Order: sequence, then structure tokens, then C-alpha cells
Amino acid sequence: MIKVGLCGFGSMAKGHAQMLQLHDGVELVAIADAVEENRKKAAAQYGVKVYESGEELIDAGGLDVVFVVVPTYLHNPLTIRALNKGCHVFCEKPMALNPQLCQEMIDAAKKADKALMIGQVLRFWPEYVFLKNTIDSKLYGKLLALSMQRVGGVSTGWQGWYLDEVRGGSQLFDRHIHDADAILWMLGKPKEVYAHGCSRDPRTGGGVFHSFTEYYYNDDMVVSAEGSSDTVEGFPFTATYRAVFEKAVVEFDCRRKPTVLVYAGAEPFAPEMEGGVEDLKSGMNIKNAGPYFFEERYFFNCLKKGIKPETVTPESAMQSIAMVRAEVESAKTRKPVKLQ
Repeated sequence: MIKVGLCGFGSMAKGHAQMLQLHDGVELVAIADAVEENRKKAAAQYGVKVYESGEELIDAGGLDVVFVVVPTYLHNPLTIRALNKGCHVFCEKPMALNPQLCQEMIDAAKKADKALMIGQVLRFWPEYVFLKNTIDSKLYGKLLALSMQRVGGVSTGWQGWYLDEVRGGSQLFDRHIHDADAILWMLGKPKEVYAHGCSRDPRTGGGVFHSFTEYYYNDDMVVSAEGSSDTVEGFPFTATYRAVFEKAVVEFDCRRKPTVLVYAGAEPFAPEMEGGVEDLKSGMNIKNAGPYFFEERYFFNCLKKGIKPETVTPESAMQSIAMVRAEVESAKTRKPVKLQ
């Protein structure tokens, strides 16, 4: 039995807690949260030990895996603490606030010889897996253009940490990083990024709150992404992409059913979505469980097999942080930034 401790019991962590109940051979035994009401709910709902901090949870011992699902500025210290304690770690995205902090986490994982996986969930999201497979297979020829969008309302978080650029890194780190990571995963590292963004007070308004980024690869392909955390209440969260190939257009809209349509010279059709890149066979209807279940199950399957996760390596997650950090710089200086 793999015993799991969960650091955090906010909205994302509550989702993970529910998903953790679905895995064979996995038991959620402890939850930590700074808010007393959250601790009471966790104890009542799951019958687990509760702690006021992630540090206390980790130091208490008896865990095989620690899930770090807390504000971004706490990812580095809690991950390293858990690794040093001999635990495997699943850390939610974004990995950390800068590449240096990411490298510290990678070094700690190597020293402890433990698995470290970052929750870049689009790598397990069927619509994005489909797009990557379509690009890789060249089924419709070369990719000519890709545009992505991820927009929604303002995030605040515990003690307003999302609105403090020092603790949260701006909406580019919270929301847009999903698309930035997907672009890296699908296309590799661009030569430069050029971001255009609007900013608010970095301590109370979150810094860059709406951005458009151009990713330069070559003169034969154009790639861009829009991210925001500024829509009014009542406007639904929206994630889309449009991929223009030589012989087709593939379009995704999370608010539409079916979500993906392929236009290949005739009536558009909805392709059947694959579950993921790896073998994700299960006795249950995994499509109802969602991509967060896909990534969790992949992580636990890797642990059971004694192998390190490859779909999301900590090194690849660090590359995403480096690129988004370059986007923040570009948005603030209003100049393109070359990637090293």
C-alpha cells in the first residue's frame, strides 16, 4: 500500500484528494492545511490525520508519497523537505518561481533517488494529446500555425497569494503556463518569445494579468498564446486552440460539444479522443475520471514499476518555468527575449 500525505486542502488539493480514492493500492493517510476549517473538513471527509503545516506532515513520517498542492512559493521548500525525508513527490504546477529553485528540487530528487513529477496536466488531457499526436504523425502535413487561448476570472487564493507577484508569479505562472508548457511539449523550445501584456500592482494586483505571446521557431510557422485572469464574473473559463496544417485545421473549444473538430476539406468531424500517451488501461471508465486522474495514475504506475516519470520530467517542467519567466521579462520590457 502506497501511503500518501497531501500538503494543502484548497480547491485543487480537494480535487486531488477525491482522485486519490480511485487508485488501487493507494491510501491517503494525512492532510495538512493552514486553515482550521479546511482541516476539520479533511478529517471529517477522509478520516485522516491532519496537520497545520506541510512541514509538520512531512516530519511526522510514515509516508511513501507527498503531494505538494500549496501556493507556488511553497513548492520548493516542501518538495525538498519531502524528498530529503525519503518520499516520492508529486508537485502541482508551476514547479517553482524560477529555474534556480527548480534546479534545487531536481538536485534533491537525484540525491534522494526519488521520483519527482510536476502536474503539467495538459500532457494527459485527451484534446491536447490528440493535437500532439497529429503534429508528430504529420497526418495532415506540416503544422503552419498554432494559436492557443486560456482566459478566465481573477484568482485570489489563501491570503491573496495569487495577487502577489513575489508569491504567485502573475497569471502567466498560474493559468497561461499550461499552454506554454504544451507548446514546449509539442514543438520544443522556440528561439525567442515576444510577449505583450498589461500589468497591475505586483503586490496587490498580480502583476501581468493579460498577455499575448508570440513564439518564434522559423519563418514557416507562427505560434501564439493568449492568457488572462481578468474576465468579469459570469464569463466562463475558456480554453481553446486552433492548429492549421497543410491539409487540415484542428480546432478545440472547451465550451463546445464535441470539443474538437477536424476540418479536412469536407464536413468537419469529431475524432475519438485517446486517453493518453502511455498505456492507461483500467477496469473503470477513465474518461469520467478526467485528466487529473490520468496524471495521478501514470505517476503511481511509475512508482509501482520502479521507474521515473518521463511524460513530465522535472527537467522539462523547469524549461517551462524558464520560458514563462522570459515571457514575463518580455512583457515588462516590451522587447523580444531570446531563449538560451
